[in-house]
Amino acid sequence: LGFGLKSLDINVGPIIYENIYTSSSRADQLVKRYAKDRDVSINAMFTAYNTVDWRLKRDRVYSFFRNLGVFYIAESYQPYKLLKVIVDESYEVDRPVIRWGLLEIPLKIIDTPFKQSLHTTLDIDSEGVRWNDKWGYGMGLSSDSSEWKYSFDTDSGQSYDFKFLNAGTEAVKLIQQKESRIRVEFKVAGSWFEISDGTTTFRLNKSYVKGDVLVIRGSKIFFNGQNVLQDTNRNFLTVKQGMNTWQTRGPKYYDFSIDFRFLYD
Repeated sequence: LGFGLKSLDINVGPIIYENIYTSSSRADQLVKRYAKDRDVSINAMFTAYNTVDWRLKRDRVYSFFRNLGVFYIAESYQPYKLLKVIVDESYEVDRPVIRWGLLEIPLKIIDTPFKQSLHTTLDIDSEGVRWNDKWGYGMGLSSDSSEWKYSFDTDSGQSYDFKFLNAGTEAVKLIQQKESRIRVEFKVAGSWFEISDGTTTFRLNKSYVKGDVLVIRGSKIFFNGQNVLQDTNRNFLTVKQGMNTWQTRGPKYYDFSIDFRFLYD
């Protein structure tokens, strides 16, 4: 009969920062800023057949969001930029007329206050940038196919520079993005391996042979599926905004790929 819940709008506020200051006899000095939170809510309404049906619809809305757990939202005009959220606060249903229910449902941000791209860099590497329900305007992507590369195959030398684009508006600390992945498959034997993002260097202090695979996935480091955090210097890498130039040092031949989601304000 057309009676049910309808989303009217998503309200997205600015990033809320936690600031750390040093105290002095004059004005305080800002030391660091951490992106911590943002205010987000959903405006929705439902229509009901009568007073009894109104209460049934209200209870179904409560049950739906209570059982939904963590979910993703996106604005209809920016459908490929997602916020990870959960309903974590109380809310009320207004009743301007007998058959209507109006709600503003506050949401709590999960993992990061920045919007995340729906798809990842290896989707671009394998498919290019296509307007195929994966990418859209305003996402900072390049039309130059030479900037769509996120997997590399070395062919010579003991060091290799990789250039790749972070199309988002924010740097990505890979330790904080759980599904991010750096993958290295060695094609020759060696005793150590390094990756530098230009500021921080990750080092693996472990022997390897042809076919061995190193994977850095968020805060976890695996070598052939086994946790090897103890065999590293415990440094985690950051993808800066814009074009990145990373350098690897160690063996002559290996495959390298990096997969992550872009972040946006």
